[in-house]
Amino acid sequence: MTKGMGRRVRIGAPIAAVLLIVAGVALMLVVAGTESFGWFAYAPLAEETLTGGGSLLLLTGLDQLGLALAGLGLLLLTFWSGYQTGRRRRS
Repeated sequence: MTKGMGRRVRIGAPIAAVLLIVAGVALMLVVAGTESFGWFAYAPLAEETLTGGGSLLLLTGLDQLGLALAGLGLLLLTFWSGYQTGRRRRS
């Protein structure tokens, strides 16, 4: 690898990682519309309130893509950081 190429990789990798993270977060924040599905249930007793448990999370396709891009950006940034740290110790 030439010196100019190494410099471009050292500078370009964190920039690309940050751009991936920003793009992923932006995709997750985009309102893709409302998703609706229907279901009903009866409470066991009339005095109790039926709760869904609070553990239901629906991810749209954009949310999944955003998570994947942000995760990829974080992995790239982590790899770059470790590589730079190891490079400094070697010299």
